[in-house]
Amino acid sequence: MSELALLAAIAVMTGIAWGYPGRVPAMVWSSWLTVGALFAVAALALGEGGSGWRYWARELLPVPLVPFIFLNLGHLIPLVNPHIRDAALLAIDRWLLGHEAQAVLYTLPLPAWLVDLLTIAYSSFYVLAVALLLTLGARRDPYLPQVAAAIVITFLVSYAGYFVVPAYGPRTTVAHQRYQSLPGVVGDEVREKLDQWEKTKTDAFPSGHTMVTLAVLFCARRRNRTLYNILLPLGSLLISATVLLTYHYVIDVLAAIPLTAASLLIAAWLAGPVPRQASPAPRTETARAES
Repeated sequence: MSELALLAAIAVMTGIAWGYPGRVPAMVWSSWLTVGALFAVAALALGEGGSGWRYWARELLPVPLVPFIFLNLGHLIPLVNPHIRDAALLAIDRWLLGHEAQAVLYTLPLPAWLVDLLTIAYSSFYVLAVALLLTLGARRDPYLPQVAAAIVITFLVSYAGYFVVPAYGPRTTVAHQRYQSLPGVVGDEVREKLDQWEKTKTDAFPSGHTMVTLAVLFCARRRNRTLYNILLPLGSLLISATVLLTYHYVIDVLAAIPLTAASLLIAAWLAGPVPRQASPAPRTETARAES
């Protein structure tokens, strides 16, 4: 199902490009068709239930296509919705927090070590999802396809939100000066690289970082509690970084919660739910005695 969802996203993107003749270079939308075709052929060739490298290639096939789609959304969002909504999101934050709390949020002093830690956590966005897939794949978890579908659909729902409410986020508006002056030893270079790689700029609402992190934590809690306990602190730092590093408004993060729930429900409907991992059966008295 995750493969079909990604192919549908490629098809929608191409359809939008064709709907605005000449606005998206042919070289760009033709590359989408090429990548989509190669992806479909690879999925069919690898099939289901492989072993060895074929198993890993099949289960990790969606991984490169998710960022590929994101990096190309910048061609389409201005065509579908050219109205930037930063002012509206800022006003909602002001209503939620009040003038004083909002001002404190963008002037709160952060030590350099914390900024570096938050930056590293923020940059681990895709890593969390891949770590979950690798861990479950190593155990040959039978519900890995459902987990992959849940994560992929959460990504795609967040991408759809960028078309509905295009916004740059506080770092380019109200908190631009704060973002430029954040302290740190390694954080500056990491944030600069992220800014260079991020080709889709109006991606503040909803917070995709928050949505996907919540989806990863939800699936990890259900399928591997040990991994969940490892990812929870990192995920908490990541979500905190979305606001503290001025990438997102508060409303972006709050809206991510119900949208994540909706994404997981859609994924459960399309691909099946992600069940809780069965607890090991308790040992009986007889078994204890024999041991």
